[in-house]
Amino acid sequence: MSESRFRIAPGIVHETVDGEVIAIDLDDGSYYSLAGSGPAIWELLEGGASEAEIGAALAASFEAEEAEIGAAVSALLGQMQENGLIVASEGGGSGAPPARSSEKSPFEVPRLERYDDMKDYFLLDPIHEVDTAGWPRPAA
Repeated sequence: MSESRFRIAPGIVHETVDGEVIAIDLDDGSYYSLAGSGPAIWELLEGGASEAEIGAALAASFEAEEAEIGAAVSALLGQMQENGLIVASEGGGSGAPPARSSEKSPFEVPRLERYDDMKDYFLLDPIHEVDTAGWPRPAA
């Protein structure tokens, strides 16, 4: 694993609900579901952790070979970067937080799923489609 750092891309809004991260790309209207160990990785990304720090934190928290975790982290970061959810970051982070408990959980491979079925709704923005007089008068 490398010392590559990433941050959440501009235009991405997200929320964690019942252990699943839901992220919406406000620029293209796609939304994403991040499950398995994905939410833990997302949380570490938010904290500024590097790819190597994410791998180390997951290895301390989950039962799996470090190589398996490293490959899963690298693959997920690649998918998220391909989809525009994260961008490379030059700044250093605060590092990975310590493991949450001494008891390790079984490792679940992170899963990223993309959905485009609601693009039209997410891209619909009547508040900003107005003239200089403002809403509720639409632009000509």
